[in-house]
Amino acid sequence: MVTTHANTPAIKAFDPRGLDVRSVAYHRGDSVSTPESHITQQVHDVAGRTVLNRDPRLFLLHQDGQTAANQLNVLSLSGVVLLSENSDSGWRLGLLGEDGQNVEHWDQKRSQGRVDYNRQRRPIAVFERAQGEPEHCVARFSYADASADDAHNRRGQLIRHDDTAGTQHFTEFGLAGTPLEHSRTFVEDPSWSVDWPEAEIERDGFLEDEPAITRIHCNAAGEPIRQIDAKGNVQAFIQTCAGELQEVRLTLTGQTEEKTLVSEIQYNASGQVGRQRAGNGVISCATFRPEDGRLEHLKTYVPGQPALQYLTYEYDPVGNITCLTDAVDPTHYYRNQRIEPTNCYRYDSLHRLIEASGRQLRKVPGGPQLPEFQSAPDPGQMENYTRLYRYDEAGNLKIMQHQADSANRTERTAIAGFSNRSLPEKTNGDLPDENEIAAGYDLNGNRNTLQPGQALLWDLGNRLRQVDQVVREDEPDDIEFYVYDGSGQRRRKIRQAYTGTLTRAHETRYLPGVEIRTSAEEVLHVITVEAGRSTVQVLHWEQKPASDIPQDQYRYSFTDHLQSSSVELDESAKLITWESYYPYGGTCWWAGRNKVEASYKTIRYSGQERDATGLYYYGFRYYMPWCQRWLNADPGGIADGLNLFAMVHGNPIRFVDVQGLAGFDALRAAGATLAREEPSALLASAVQHSMAAAVGPAGLAVTIGGSLAGAASGALSGYGSANWAQSRFSVEDPSSWGPTIAKAGGIALGAALGAAPSLIGHFNPVGNTAAAQQIGGLFGAGFRELTAQHFSHIGPSNPSVGRADAATTIASVGVAGVAGTLVGYGSALVFGSSPAGIALQFIFGGSLATAGGAAGASFVRGLRGTPTLPAKGGEPSFDSAKGVVGVSSRHFFASLAQLANQAIAFIPGYADLPTESKAAVTRAVFTAIGDFRSTFMTIATPGLSAELGQTSYDVEKGNTGAGIARENVSGPAPSITVLSYVSETTRRDSQSQLR
Repeated sequence: MVTTHANTPAIKAFDPRGLDVRSVAYHRGDSVSTPESHITQQVHDVAGRTVLNRDPRLFLLHQDGQTAANQLNVLSLSGVVLLSENSDSGWRLGLLGEDGQNVEHWDQKRSQGRVDYNRQRRPIAVFERAQGEPEHCVARFSYADASADDAHNRRGQLIRHDDTAGTQHFTEFGLAGTPLEHSRTFVEDPSWSVDWPEAEIERDGFLEDEPAITRIHCNAAGEPIRQIDAKGNVQAFIQTCAGELQEVRLTLTGQTEEKTLVSEIQYNASGQVGRQRAGNGVISCATFRPEDGRLEHLKTYVPGQPALQYLTYEYDPVGNITCLTDAVDPTHYYRNQRIEPTNCYRYDSLHRLIEASGRQLRKVPGGPQLPEFQSAPDPGQMENYTRLYRYDEAGNLKIMQHQADSANRTERTAIAGFSNRSLPEKTNGDLPDENEIAAGYDLNGNRNTLQPGQALLWDLGNRLRQVDQVVREDEPDDIEFYVYDGSGQRRRKIRQAYTGTLTRAHETRYLPGVEIRTSAEEVLHVITVEAGRSTVQVLHWEQKPASDIPQDQYRYSFTDHLQSSSVELDESAKLITWESYYPYGGTCWWAGRNKVEASYKTIRYSGQERDATGLYYYGFRYYMPWCQRWLNADPGGIADGLNLFAMVHGNPIRFVDVQGLAGFDALRAAGATLAREEPSALLASAVQHSMAAAVGPAGLAVTIGGSLAGAASGALSGYGSANWAQSRFSVEDPSSWGPTIAKAGGIALGAALGAAPSLIGHFNPVGNTAAAQQIGGLFGAGFRELTAQHFSHIGPSNPSVGRADAATTIASVGVAGVAGTLVGYGSALVFGSSPAGIALQFIFGGSLATAGGAAGASFVRGLRGTPTLPAKGGEPSFDSAKGVVGVSSRHFFASLAQLANQAIAFIPGYADLPTESKAAVTRAVFTAIGDFRSTFMTIATPGLSAELGQTSYDVEKGNTGAGIARENVSGPAPSITVLSYVSETTRRDSQSQLR
């Protein structure tokens, strides 16, 4: 039987330098249609840097003679992007200083920004200027000098930050530099166009009188274990010995009783929460498939009572959810319909949702408004629905057909010809033309209207500033406007509504751990705690209003796999609200015991806040669920794809966006990477340390043994690199002397670098610990490779595919280095410098740094666009050829890290640094260089395996099948095919350009 995905491989084409130049995906919506190729193009300059990207839609136009592209980059000689031109978000021009920091930038609206730095190259002021307007200072930074009080660890730290929301003061720091006490003072007039004067006393005149102070207590690793919010509420986070969250407690201000909000959090081997108990006695249990970590069942219940939620998930082979059933609800029969508590989903060959079915409230309207509230789910008001989705080649949703017994409708969207900007069809049924779409956005890709007559205003940072909800000619408008801090996060939301005689204001202030909602009727504090699979909110009124809602009401929200709030319970596990969602986030029905009580619910789809405008706030931008699109272009650029408006790549059932920047799969892959790498690295570290201790640092034999071990792994790695280079870039006959000399040179260079740490360590007066570590490291690398392959089939991953671009490689290595720094410093503090403490640092700190660095690097690669591969599944296996490359490269890169640390030790003043600082540097070097090994593996593996297969030279001579590698990444059925074909002419041109 032919399926939708049959004969629709994903194909990649590489140029002679190993750079990805074409990605071909085959689209088919059903099993009978003919697959259509969707080609994504990348163009690189002579240095191998990406300078142009086209999605399949623009690539088709390019073949017809059009020159439009999604992304164009102009780079400096050092590889930094100077000019970025995007069809969705416009162009950005930036000028950098000699140290690589941003000095001045412009955008397509001709807005200008610049940053002033002090002599230490720390930012001290940020200025913005709109076209034709005077310059405003929107941020100032003040730092503590060398005379700062040692007891507060403030020397050199940022102690005052004035931003667009107000002023932050940082008064206390931990040993690791973590702020332990900070305050936020808001500007007195939220509508003030911020322009901070230079003198601090003048800046204080624009602020309110009372600061909101937050205090944090951290453990030795710098992780928060206790937080006191601005209203005096205390949150305590209890961890296990492994550093996992086990319990969360809350003490409300003015009270002495500490209440447990969630406890007994249990994790499986992959780090997923399997079970937890909420403070109201409700237990949540999650069951995951052991072969791939996919969620199978999610049950929420009180022991001895019927379940409150019992979700069952079914998947297709690649991990898309095909069926979701809530066994708590019975099947109903009404109006000749069988209404089941089941949602079914169907996807095209590109894994985009094309059909969804479920149940809804009858006569649900379209648009941003919620459906009518139900006091209880009435079976007579429910009906089945089906939604059909159709996309263009760029992933834009063009048509959504809604089919239901009570009403059918079709929602169409017009897409711009050379960008992904779009507008919905007009009220008369016509689609907007090209000029109307252009007028619907500003030059930076921000929408100008939400609904007809509802204008949108944006600040110079492309953040939504104001929504005009109701516009009146002779009376005040109803508006909602927002204030953001220096990091772009919303700190105030103010809604003004005209009632006919006066304007009422409703304000929400966002502080760490607490929201303060103020209106004419009430002042409400909302304490929010997220733990495991639930979110707990406590409602505390300064003056209790005349309603039936109890003071200090605890509201426990239980979610589905997307973190959408489905069931909300009170302290006695009684139902408060119950809600279900369409794909892409619209509410298809919601119910509760009391409409007034339910109106306080703000956290809904994917765990985000829904505003009165109908928009969801995701942290960096706003989402329109009724349009299934983002309100403006992705501020992260093309990190999550070339379409800057599309929501989660057209698959809202499987993916969730965390902050409006990237899908959740990157986080899942990072978590799975941590779970895979930690036990493997822990065992390898223990073996290496044990063998090194057994060998000891004394004796010439140790030096010789370490040198031989390093030389052997270095020679193999050098040979693989040289052989790969000969195969890629040389057109000489492999049997001639030239390739042989190149391979010999690679062997010699690799062997010299590999043996260097032991040879240098021979002159260490306290013993050749480097040689002992190299000997132990060879055994550790063997166990590391064996266990890594054993666990490789578990969970998704974001591996390095082909040759990563420079930005991705630098970001990946940088994140790994930061993880190593933090773990190295923390483990030195925790374990100390005794012999036993050093051993624990090496084993536990080393393994955690390795695993944490790998997970962080995986997440960065996901954000940079590396595709997340599903779990391989199947039984553990061992590839001996891959094992040779893995063991030799692991040992060789560890030797390079040793060599780098030996060189760093000779830097003047390094020996006088505190033990913790030196441990942080050492571990950072090891994790950063170790992460670079993943890029090296794409060179060494084909270079060594070429001895058993055909090289690019064979392709030149016409040997059939040579130079084609196929990689199966998703189980038994091949789903991704990687082609690499090199022509002699292209290779020669490439060589001349590289020279």
